[in-house]
Order: sequence, then structure tokens, then C-alpha cells
Amino acid sequence: MSKFIHKLRGFTLVEILVVLFLVGLVALPFTNMFLFGVQGSHDNAEHVLAYNLAREKLEEIKGLPFEVIKSDYENFREVFQDRQKYDEAYYNEASFEKYFSDVFTDRSLNDGELKTTFTRLKQIYPKGYLKPLQTYPEDYRNFRRVVKAEQISESAMPSKMKKVSVFVYDGDGKKTAEIATFIGQHK
Repeated sequence: MSKFIHKLRGFTLVEILVVLFLVGLVALPFTNMFLFGVQGSHDNAEHVLAYNLAREKLEEIKGLPFEVIKSDYENFREVFQDRQKYDEAYYNEASFEKYFSDVFTDRSLNDGELKTTFTRLKQIYPKGYLKPLQTYPEDYRNFRRVVKAEQISESAMPSKMKKVSVFVYDGDGKKTAEIATFIGQHK
């Protein structure tokens, strides 16, 4: 019986640690590859959400009467009127574009500043887009969306075409999506 016990010799702690170290060295590049793939998937999902927001707004604008189509600055700058922190946004279109958004979630409305903006925008939004302002699912919380409409003048005749651009920014203020189209007045 004692011969049998000596033949079933186990691994020493040093042998186990060496094997674990070697397995770790081999697995490390695969771990980095996996993490890179997960980050890429997350970034792609954010881009898809951003482009969906832009496309949604563009489709909404295409259904509006030609004369109603205006930039968000023209339609909604009064949202920032008489608000100390946003004075510049009321008077300057570039500053307006840094702060404005029509994308709100129920959770984002816990922020007092956003709730004030939402409350003011909700009152005047139907004038610009002929429908009530809606909230979005939580996935859209870190996005801002701004519409810019420009008259296209080719001659002395009144313009019958507008270039409409929709910009979507992420939580860091980086432009994530931009879609533009031309809309003409049909008679």
C-alpha cells in the first residue's frame, strides 16, 4: 500500500504557479482583444442611436409645411431667455447649439436645469414641429440634438429650397451624427 501512495504524487505549489503564469501570458493578448471588441460594440451602438435620432428628426421635418421649417435657434431660443447661465445661448446661435437639445428622458428631468428647459420647450415645441414634445428611453440620455435650417438662394427670386441639417452630440459635446438634406417648396 505504501508503494501506491508514493506513485500518486501531486503537483507542488511552485509548479502550479508557473503553469498559471504561463497561461496568463498566453491569455493576455486574447483578453485585450476581447475588451477592444466590447468597446467597439459599445461605440457602434452609440453611433446607431445617434443616427436614429438624426434620421427621426429629419423625417419629422420632411412632413412639415415648407414655411414652418426653421432652425431650432429661430424656433426655440426663448427657452434660454431670462436664465442667467444661458444668456449667451439666447443671443448667440453658436452658444445656443452648445446647450440646446430636444432629447429628454424621465431620468434626465431630475436635473433642475434640464427640467426648466424641458418645461419651457414643452410649451412652445408644438408651434415649431406641430406635435407635442416627447421623452425618450433611457438609452438616449447622453445625447443632444439640434436642427439647423438655411434658405438656399440662387437668384433674385424668393427661395423655394432649404438645407436642413440635424446634429447629434454625445455627453462630451462631440458631434456623433450629422445628416443633411434639401427640402423644396412644392406648388
